[in-house]
Amino acid sequence: MKNIIKYCLFILVIFSITTAQAAQYLRKNAATDAAQADIKALNIALKKMKAMSCDEPFSWYYQGATHSIPDEIKPNPLCPSYTQKADLKWAWATCTHKAGSEIHFLMWHRLYIAHFEKIVRKLSGKSDFALPYWNYTDPRNRVMPNAFRTTDTSLFEESRLPSLNNGESISSDMDSKLNINLLMKNSVFSVFNNNIDSAPHGAMHNYIGGLYAGTKMWNPIYQNDNQFGLMSHVPSAGFDPIFWLHHSNIDFIWQAWELSPNGTRPSLAELEKAPWPYQFFDENGKRVEYTIEEAYKTAFNIDYQYDQLQSQIQPLNSSEHKLLVAENTSQNKELVWHQKIEQTTEDNTIVMDAPMIQPQKNMELMLLNRPEALVIEIVVAFETEPHDSYNVFIVNGNGSRTLTGVMTFFGAAHHMQGHDTHQAGGTKTFTYDVSSEIPADGDYDVVIESQRNKDETLSVKSMSLYRY
Repeated sequence: MKNIIKYCLFILVIFSITTAQAAQYLRKNAATDAAQADIKALNIALKKMKAMSCDEPFSWYYQGATHSIPDEIKPNPLCPSYTQKADLKWAWATCTHKAGSEIHFLMWHRLYIAHFEKIVRKLSGKSDFALPYWNYTDPRNRVMPNAFRTTDTSLFEESRLPSLNNGESISSDMDSKLNINLLMKNSVFSVFNNNIDSAPHGAMHNYIGGLYAGTKMWNPIYQNDNQFGLMSHVPSAGFDPIFWLHHSNIDFIWQAWELSPNGTRPSLAELEKAPWPYQFFDENGKRVEYTIEEAYKTAFNIDYQYDQLQSQIQPLNSSEHKLLVAENTSQNKELVWHQKIEQTTEDNTIVMDAPMIQPQKNMELMLLNRPEALVIEIVVAFETEPHDSYNVFIVNGNGSRTLTGVMTFFGAAHHMQGHDTHQAGGTKTFTYDVSSEIPADGDYDVVIESQRNKDETLSVKSMSLYRY
């Protein structure tokens, strides 16, 4: 019944445009003719920003460093006033790629690019500027937008995977990470947030920066030629102009999911359990520091929508907002089983037996009293941050395999330790909605397989099944 009600609301939101509040700004697909004026405005603004001192809040360097910055850069000709962590300026290095911040990933980045958008609007002089998005999950848009590949623009960056700058399409081995069908079936916000962070978000960071290809290059932020491209490192990602279109697309996917029958929202209480700073500069150069409650109100009272979505998301305290929060918070998390595991990749594969539970109980769990969601949580460990990505399958007793998700490791070492490189070890937790994949007889394995067969070690520490 819940899904029927939600679907009816979805139809009303999507197709009853006359009853929806019109958004002030329209974010457009970067591949369309309609987006070219905004891309031109972005180029104008970035040219001005790159000419500014790194001490100026509107500067390209200051805005990029707000996401993150290496702990040490000696020498640093791009910003002589910053050479070590003690030199951090206000709001720098506050992105949500650190332990304890995970639940804020989507919301923090929404506010980050929204403030950047307003700065570009002012610097470019285009009063209706809205940040375009690179819709790479659509196979028709797999080539990087032309202006970002043109060397005489402020949007070009050499420190990227060369094939993208040469106008080649994204490789087909990215297909599983750019297929959002599995992502869109999630009905729990924290699970959706975790999955979109891994793919397509983290996957595209690593791909654009050349990590999956193993392409080392000069990284101008690190001032080092033995790094990957800007986008592959959390501390340098915000300095590549394509970063902004990438994150606009992540926000687009988030909105598309929220408007779908499966979409939900976090509650303010859920976010306040993990305090995190929200610090930005507005378009007038004034510091803006949000409490979690203020950030929450701002994130769900946005002034834009996307050209491919027929409606904007509903504002805070609307009936739709209350329903989206209620559906998320009503799904109480209940542990079905948990097991510690010490299994390491063998021939780039890990096969894990799921715990057997009493068949009658299993049938009740899977069929008779179907939960809103069944979610597998897998904790993996690594000695050095993996440069590979992994597919996760549910394999039933007959050997039939169903892809249930992917594992990517963008910024995993940075997340755990705050290190600048991909070398430090750590752990990472992945969650997958497996409601439709687990067989009713309870006979299944969970298989993790390397996609590129790189010579690296990945181990699983534990696996749990939760009912929501």
